[in-house]
Amino acid sequence: MPHVSAHVHVSRPADEIFSFLRDPRNLAEWSSTIDRVVEGPVAAEPGDEYTCKFPGRRRMHRLRCTASTPGEYLAFRGTGMWTPLGRHYAELEFRLSPGGEGTTVTVSVRPHLDGGMIILTPFVTMAWRRDLPSELHCLAELLGGGRPDEEREDRDPSPSKG
Repeated sequence: MPHVSAHVHVSRPADEIFSFLRDPRNLAEWSSTIDRVVEGPVAAEPGDEYTCKFPGRRRMHRLRCTASTPGEYLAFRGTGMWTPLGRHYAELEFRLSPGGEGTTVTVSVRPHLDGGMIILTPFVTMAWRRDLPSELHCLAELLGGGRPDEEREDRDPSPSKG
C-alpha cells in the first residue's frame, strides 16, 4: 500500500503541538478525514478508542491510538469502513522534530484497501497527496503560523501480494 507524507513547520514547541494533536477531537478542526469525534478520552494513549463520524458517512466508526511518545510521535488507526467494493481504513502518524524557531510536523498516511477497493488505490493516493499539504497548512495556521514543505509519496518496498 502507498505511503504519503507531508511536512509543515509550526512556530510552537513540540510539547504544545503534541498536546493539541493527542486530543483526537482536534482532528476535525484541521483535517478533512474526520467530521467529528463524538466519544472518547481527551488525551490519546495507546489503546484508547474514539467514536468518529467521517465526512459523507452515516455510520459512526472507531479510531484507535496505536502509539504515543510524548512530544515526539503519535499514531492512530481507523477501523475498516465498509463499502460495496470492500473495506478501507487509514493509519495516521505524527512525528514532531523540534528545531530552529519551532517544530517540524510530519504527517504520514498509509491507506489500506481490500476487495474491489484495491483498484481505487491510485485515486485514494492522489487524493491524499492533494489534500495532506493543505490540511497541514490549516494545522499550522490554527496553531499560530507555519509553512508547508513538499509532500512525498513513498511506496512500500515489499511486493504486493494478490
